[in-house]
Amino acid sequence: MKIAEVFLNQTNKRIDHAYDYRIPQQLEAVIEAGMRVVVLFGFGNRRVEGFVARIKETTDYSGRIKEITENIDRQPILNKEQIELCLWMKTAYCSLFYEALSYFTMSVQIKQETYYYRNPGCFDLNLKEHWFLEHYFAEDRNALLLKRIKPEDRVILTGLIEKKIVDTKKSWKMLSDPNGEDALAETSYYLTATGREAIDTDKKIGKKQRELLNYLRRKDMTDGDLKMVSAQFEKSLNPLIKKDYVKKSRTLSSERGTKPSIVVKKNQTVVLTAQEQHNYNRYQELTKMKPGVFFHVFDGASKYRLFFKAIEDQLKSDKSVVIIFPEVNMTFARMEMFYKYFGDQVGVFHGRLTPKQRVELYRRVQNGALKVVIGVRSALFLPFKKLGLIIIDDDHDPSHVSISTPRFHIVDIAKKASEIMGAAYIIADDTPRVATWYQIEKNELAMIQIGDEHKLRHGIEIVDMQKEMQQGNMGILSRSLLKYMQTGFEQKRMSILFINNKGYANSVLCRNCGHIEKCPHCGVSLKYFNQDNSLQCHYCGYKKVVPLRCPQCGSDKIRHMGFGIDQLEEYLRKAFSDIRIGVVQGNMKRAEIKKMNRAIADGEIDILIGTQVIIKHFNLTNVGVAAAVLIDRDLNQGNYQAAETVYQTYSRFFEKTMDGATKGLIQTHEPENETIYSIKNESFQEFYRGEIRYRKLMKYPPIINMISLVVFQKKEKEAENDAFRLYVAIKEELKEWGKGHAVYKPVRVGVTRGGNMTYQIVFKTSKPCVFQNIMLKIIKFGIIEELKSKVSIQINV
Repeated sequence: MKIAEVFLNQTNKRIDHAYDYRIPQQLEAVIEAGMRVVVLFGFGNRRVEGFVARIKETTDYSGRIKEITENIDRQPILNKEQIELCLWMKTAYCSLFYEALSYFTMSVQIKQETYYYRNPGCFDLNLKEHWFLEHYFAEDRNALLLKRIKPEDRVILTGLIEKKIVDTKKSWKMLSDPNGEDALAETSYYLTATGREAIDTDKKIGKKQRELLNYLRRKDMTDGDLKMVSAQFEKSLNPLIKKDYVKKSRTLSSERGTKPSIVVKKNQTVVLTAQEQHNYNRYQELTKMKPGVFFHVFDGASKYRLFFKAIEDQLKSDKSVVIIFPEVNMTFARMEMFYKYFGDQVGVFHGRLTPKQRVELYRRVQNGALKVVIGVRSALFLPFKKLGLIIIDDDHDPSHVSISTPRFHIVDIAKKASEIMGAAYIIADDTPRVATWYQIEKNELAMIQIGDEHKLRHGIEIVDMQKEMQQGNMGILSRSLLKYMQTGFEQKRMSILFINNKGYANSVLCRNCGHIEKCPHCGVSLKYFNQDNSLQCHYCGYKKVVPLRCPQCGSDKIRHMGFGIDQLEEYLRKAFSDIRIGVVQGNMKRAEIKKMNRAIADGEIDILIGTQVIIKHFNLTNVGVAAAVLIDRDLNQGNYQAAETVYQTYSRFFEKTMDGATKGLIQTHEPENETIYSIKNESFQEFYRGEIRYRKLMKYPPIINMISLVVFQKKEKEAENDAFRLYVAIKEELKEWGKGHAVYKPVRVGVTRGGNMTYQIVFKTSKPCVFQNIMLKIIKFGIIEELKSKVSIQINV
């Protein structure tokens, strides 16, 4: 007898554990660990989807064991290592098993459908029921889907079910069935001999068309591949097909990787410089001692060549590699480089893939046809065969943090995956996270510097906005900045003003001396709440009324901090006549980014105002002045990571915008702030030393683990009551664990976009297992399930 340990697809944390189910004899040869199945659960024997985590020969359960009803998957969708990683995520992040599983199954999602069957026999039917059966159950239709029934006729259906004239059965279906006939047939494009010749001879080919031809010269590409180049690639491709430069064909995924290419392609070999070879030799030595290596990057081109060399060696050992970038948009320019070196072994995993393309890529990774996958964080959860290397670029980028439950940083998942799968990992960045550098200091992570550090050498000036106000300038911009901008206009050089306006910071400052109220316990800025005119700590709940006078200097000039891009643009139009202003912010479309880049290149912009999109998407040259208009708002967000985010963001801004002739300015009400001076001095080490000292003093990550339990729902009073109930339960359980741990009273943190009232409970501990054990008890006692609110958990993010 074989027994399967099955996790159920449900939302009750109390019953979120493996249940033993007997595998019937007819399914013993079919069912394996890593498959989804259908089981009967509860006294009502309702049909539920489940996931087989393990198969064993015996069970400790003394009662009657139910059987698995049927299998949903025809083959395992997770391998053994992935199952182990999924179980670790469930435990580490206190999530439901199926919440963790969702990251692994996003390419092979299934949906539940209810089918209606007509029972045989004679029944006493009224006129409507008779019509319904005749109309909806034709002779050639044995089963009926609900979506085929008109809404006005569903009342009749309900009556037929109650009389047992019609039965129901739930069935599970994959969104894109890989086993259906021609299910994964996809259009492939390849370059003809005429097209190959035309790249050099046809001068009438447009820029976008030439780009497509160059991609196809590297390898044949599918719709999914070309969507990475352009969301509307057909407009450029169709004229090339008419000219016979490109041909298309329908290809099944099972054929891909087995048919020879139309044109023989030879992948290029990675060639390193002497210094790069030295760094690579060092990398190989370090990976023998530790699986993880951090690349401190000052030369982007050199970084990529080292990436490619590491990938090349993994492929020689018949192992797979995954490369994770923060955003899909950031992989566009890099895709061709990967194809140049690794050809058809490369796949790109991104959000523009259709469900069919997604499952095709999933299967090609699973069968080993794709060995190099580039994509965003979700790419790490694909079923790689013999994963040898994980590369995570731009370690600092917030896009590496998941936005759904469980909340994690992809580096933490990569480290555990490395441990389970025996893979090496590379983390790369020019300004690393504090947590990453702390691991390097503790010798938990090896480090190699790539390239030489280049500094602008005192090109940045700090402007004290308090002095500006005291001298009568109450405007948004300092007199120094206005003077440098005017000089730039005369020299035909652009001015760039950076204002990171993701809403106003809810803090207040004294406009006389620049004093900002901070929590005496946590060291972060107090957030302003206009409901009761109070200041409150985001973490511990410390609260005070907004002072009428500044406690530092006695002034009554207490004001809210912040202004927006619109105000800045309006101010500039009054300050300068006949200037051309470009504004970039938010989620810009690729077409908008290209249009603005073209205007900048053609010298059509005098002043560019923008948020972080300036750093990510724009080519900036001939800049006269680059200015951080109001850095204080970002420094005082009431978050312990505020200084780290500011250092990373503003350092990149100045690096992106400045050359030897550019003047850099930082406008601030806190001219003595250590983070601002570290940016001016271009010294990460200086910043890190101050920041890690602060975190040790205030007990923040990475020194300890900080867990945020977010309790939310529409009704504020119920959200508050639930938050306090959960807090009391945690505090009571914490008594058993002694010192070194702390939990803080719930703090109201505001309203979400969906209108949910949100409260936060902060838990600090040096040992994550303490929190995990406490949560297991609270779940076991049913406290979570009794709450009317929802609870999400974030760890160190």
